[in-house]
Amino acid sequence: MFLRRINRIKKLLNLILFAKSSVERMLQDIPISVKVTAWYTMFMTIIFVLVVAFAFKFSENFRMQAAAGALQKQVELAARRPDKFDEHEDDVYLSTYDHNATKLKGKLPSGFPQEAPLVPNKGVQKFRDNNKEYWYFDLPIIQPKGAPLIIRGVISVDKMNRKTDLFLLGLLLGLPIFIIVAALGGYKIIKHGFQPVRAISATAQDIGETNDLSQRIDIGPGHDEIHQMAASFNTMLAKVEDSVQREKRFSSDVSHELRTPVAVIMAESEYGRDCVTTAEEAREGFVSIHEQSQKMASLINQLLDLARLNNRKTIAKQTFDFSQMVAATCTDYQILAEAKQLILQTTLESQLTVQGNEVLLQRILSNYLDNALKFSKSIITVTLHKQAEKVLLCVADDGVGMDETALKRVWDRFYQTDVSRNKKSNSGLGLGLATVKAIAELHGGRVWAESTAKQGSKFYLEL
Repeated sequence: MFLRRINRIKKLLNLILFAKSSVERMLQDIPISVKVTAWYTMFMTIIFVLVVAFAFKFSENFRMQAAAGALQKQVELAARRPDKFDEHEDDVYLSTYDHNATKLKGKLPSGFPQEAPLVPNKGVQKFRDNNKEYWYFDLPIIQPKGAPLIIRGVISVDKMNRKTDLFLLGLLLGLPIFIIVAALGGYKIIKHGFQPVRAISATAQDIGETNDLSQRIDIGPGHDEIHQMAASFNTMLAKVEDSVQREKRFSSDVSHELRTPVAVIMAESEYGRDCVTTAEEAREGFVSIHEQSQKMASLINQLLDLARLNNRKTIAKQTFDFSQMVAATCTDYQILAEAKQLILQTTLESQLTVQGNEVLLQRILSNYLDNALKFSKSIITVTLHKQAEKVLLCVADDGVGMDETALKRVWDRFYQTDVSRNKKSNSGLGLGLATVKAIAELHGGRVWAESTAKQGSKFYLEL
């Protein structure tokens, strides 16, 4: 018996869990606009019911006070013209009595006793009989001639309650209409409001199907949250597209840079295997293989260094005399400049300190000076000074310069300027300035270049 009950409880629990999972799956398939409309309609219905309930509750006393005021007002108006008042006006029954409580004129509501005692100047009185409630008000009239009269006004409370009940019934009957109007109106508004979201979803789906990262989300002008989200998506797409293009260029450049030394190594190896007959020929082949291997090793090492820099978020920093480091490095390069019959001029502000990695920052300066030695015609200028609470380093040459296209791409990996600019160089790998940019970003600094064709170039570092 006990086991049977346990099994029934288990079946009931399984049924409840199944129903819950079914409802959850069903809710997941409902469009979000329908969900929001349902919540909106439910909220508006609750607000409507609460407003009606509070209005009825708090208007009860107000209604009673208004009824008492209307009763007194009608009696006072009748007292001004005791011979001409209407017997029934605005749900108030009016009648006149003499000083002996004998009714002279007027009408009383059905159910109100004719013998109800007169109580002038006592305010509004209440009378209940056979589950019926009445309010009445007696007001004496002093006449210039003759005995005083009393005017009585009577109002049926039950009749007022019936009007209130009809009003509430009308509200209840209007509730379904209100719900339908609220639901349809809310759905239209929400559907219109979610139209930009559908545009965003359609664009994202189209990008996923076509892999066309050049597409952008267009939802028209606006500054609300959805337009800001679309602008953020467009910015993200632009960055992703740029990153993909960079990676494509990177893969292409790596393949191009490795293809030549690999081809040379393979050719020299095959020639050495099949054709070499003397030690001198073999030595020449080994020298060529060694040179190409060094080039490949240099490329791999620079790629690894750049990858490490790009993957690092922070570096060990210390405060050091940047002016002293720049001066010492320029002194070392003075010999190299003289060997190429170049002039190296320096204008350095002393005792400028920065917080950073001295070895990496020296690497930036060395790269700038190496490039200047390659491309300068006669003079290299190095300046260092403080500007707006920051330290600014500039290395300038008087070489052939660069055009705007080269200036925009000079910081890209593997990018090398044209032959005319590289004619003095040994055709580097094009990773130096990309490494410089990565080091500067790790220091929270900024690098940029200025150049004019045939007038030289300037490379900056701001820390």
